[in-house]
Amino acid sequence: MLSRLYEMKNWAILSRTLTVRLYTNKCSLRLWDNDINTDIKLNIEKYWSQEVSHIENKKNATPYYVLPMFPYPSGNLHMGHVRVYSISDAIARIQRLNGANVVHPIGWDAFGLPAENAAIERNIPPPQWTETNIKSMKDQLHQLGFGFNWNKEISTCDPKYYKWTQYIFLKLFEKGLAYQSKAQVNWDPVDKTVLADEQVDELGCSWRSGAKVEKKYLTQWFIKTTKYAKKLFDGLSSEHLDNWKDIINLQKHWIGECSGIVVTFRIKINGDTKPLDVWTSDPYKYVHGQFLTLSTNHILLHNIDLSDNVITAYNPITKSEIPVYITDNVTYPEGRDVYIACPALSQEDDLIAHSLNIPVTDQKRINIDNENRSAIDAAISEHIGGYFVSSKLKDWLISRQRYWGTPIPIIYCKNCGTVPVPYEDLPVTLPKMDKETGIQTLENVSYWVNCKCPKCHSKAKRETDTMDTFVDSSWYYYRFLDSDNERKPFDKEKLLDCTPVNIYIGGKEHAVLHLYYARFMSYFLHSLGWTYTEEPFRKLVVQGMVMGQSYKVKSSGKYIPAENVDKIGKEYKEKNTGETVVVQWEKMSKSKYNGENPKRLLQAYGCDTTRLLMLADVPPATPRRWSDASKCILFYCKFTLN
Repeated sequence: MLSRLYEMKNWAILSRTLTVRLYTNKCSLRLWDNDINTDIKLNIEKYWSQEVSHIENKKNATPYYVLPMFPYPSGNLHMGHVRVYSISDAIARIQRLNGANVVHPIGWDAFGLPAENAAIERNIPPPQWTETNIKSMKDQLHQLGFGFNWNKEISTCDPKYYKWTQYIFLKLFEKGLAYQSKAQVNWDPVDKTVLADEQVDELGCSWRSGAKVEKKYLTQWFIKTTKYAKKLFDGLSSEHLDNWKDIINLQKHWIGECSGIVVTFRIKINGDTKPLDVWTSDPYKYVHGQFLTLSTNHILLHNIDLSDNVITAYNPITKSEIPVYITDNVTYPEGRDVYIACPALSQEDDLIAHSLNIPVTDQKRINIDNENRSAIDAAISEHIGGYFVSSKLKDWLISRQRYWGTPIPIIYCKNCGTVPVPYEDLPVTLPKMDKETGIQTLENVSYWVNCKCPKCHSKAKRETDTMDTFVDSSWYYYRFLDSDNERKPFDKEKLLDCTPVNIYIGGKEHAVLHLYYARFMSYFLHSLGWTYTEEPFRKLVVQGMVMGQSYKVKSSGKYIPAENVDKIGKEYKEKNTGETVVVQWEKMSKSKYNGENPKRLLQAYGCDTTRLLMLADVPPATPRRWSDASKCILFYCKFTLN
């Protein structure tokens, strides 16, 4: 589809559409004898805006699902939004002209830290702040004339939506894929929440606040995405994928080669028994392994006095206990800090045993391939692991210690332990924010936290963590197809002929994490029998960023506006100081004074010209450099269409 977008045939279709529209508009408004100027052009667009946005479904036409990534409601569109929705709308229009019944929905990825922080700064409750932003951005999208199916609009902060996010979480919990575990986490001291590893930059600072991240030990909620690692890796060769190009390599690199398996042991420390995931590329060691080693940094050893402890682990494959030794003098697999050793069958492990003065038991010769298969089968049959995964891949940490997110539907009871909220009691809605004191975490809202246990009806407490916003966006593409369903997340029949999504459009910055989580969720929902295919998206269009020219004082690194810069020969100088200025192309940002306001372009040129520029000159995957040259093209487009 993307390559066809650039064929002369389809550009001719778009050109004829614009020409006919201008002709019809001028006749309808009795302006045919007038030369088009900016005011007339804007009046034409305003006059026909409702007509253009009205979309009728064609009976018995082939469905075609065009899905741009839905936006976070910041309150103002930026040029990146204009670009992605111009691309999706052009594709949607071409498909309609070709006779398809196009699904082109829009919604709002509305939870998260930025909205909550902005609301707190203004002493406005996050729901009110978010609602205002959605209204503002919705108006701007209408001004741009995009042909969205507004009747399918969803918002992740709406209880009608996050009820089903909680419902899916409970399904994950039922299947043993949502679990709690103690973990060393990245703690943002400013935003006061946990950050995923991917939300910390190479300097160890938070991607949002910029604060230096601290390490903390907390009990957190995880989703066992690693159980699907091999499926997700192999799925990248699926016949359902079209035009994924380098995104396949990005996904494969993230997942890693699934060269080993995991089995969950039980480890005894200080009289407590805890689960311990053990990874190895040699499954036979689960049958013939003689001991485990743990790094001194292992999470289970935090605040443990090792001098008085004899640590053992229960091997669920052999149904026996083996000793555990604490040492850093072992080459642990990448991303792991536990090692299972079989010195009788491995020379490397024999050296480890001798270095730790561990006696070695003789072992008869074995058929390693048979033993590997036997260990894997035993782990799978006992539901203690056995799935293939890379050593480096971690499970998805979804706990966030903030208010503005989907509440995790779990209750803690002294008698019954961890209890899921009954399905019929969903949604667990957020409490209203107190305008006087505000709510930054749920744990200080006593009337909300304190509840009754669904099982024994004694006093209990709710989980006060909320979900990572990636959970909300991991399944929204299915909800769009059945957005009004009050009985379930969606009906399978509504997905027929629309999934996998024909074409998914968004920024490359989401091509790893969001795409990985969305693919995992799609595979999981397929395992429940809810969908027709495992893969959620057939074709990807990964559009490049819109770049602006920035000016930075060389000596200080300070960004300055373009009007404060003089060009002298081939050099750039700051007007007031004469200091050398570095000129470069960077992602548009207010702090770098290199942004462009879509509102100004709409007022000056109208939506057709603004959008046409976004589709011209460079292909979608290439970064667009926005400069005076771009404005010259706008000027040309404006008068060419007269």
